[in-house]
Amino acid sequence: MALRFSKLFRKPNEPKAIIIVSGLPRSGTSMMMKMLEAAGLEILTDHLRAADDNNPKGYYEFERVKQLKAGDFDWLPQARGKVVKIISALLEYLPNQYEYKIIFMRRNMDEVLSSQRQMLMRDGNSLIK
Repeated sequence: MALRFSKLFRKPNEPKAIIIVSGLPRSGTSMMMKMLEAAGLEILTDHLRAADDNNPKGYYEFERVKQLKAGDFDWLPQARGKVVKIISALLEYLPNQYEYKIIFMRRNMDEVLSSQRQMLMRDGNSLIK
């Protein structure tokens, strides 16, 4: 019991965990990011992808995350103590030298696929019927 509580209280110079919100695309990751921001957690985002009809409250993305597979880890130190969104397919590329806390979003697969289909139709994808 004491060991569990000791993890909650860190010394000021100890490295902080990187908090990750993950899941399949359209599983509610942006919604969770918005909730964590409203709760006062610091969010790592570059605001490059603007809100649109598919995500009216914003995407909360950090573009460099997409380069994890290519070995771009230089941004990870600035993510300590912050929340960053990483799709589930990229989690396996995170290096072991950091501590992570992962919030993994789960949503009914039929809802995920329906949301993806609606997004593609809104974006004018002619392959979707």
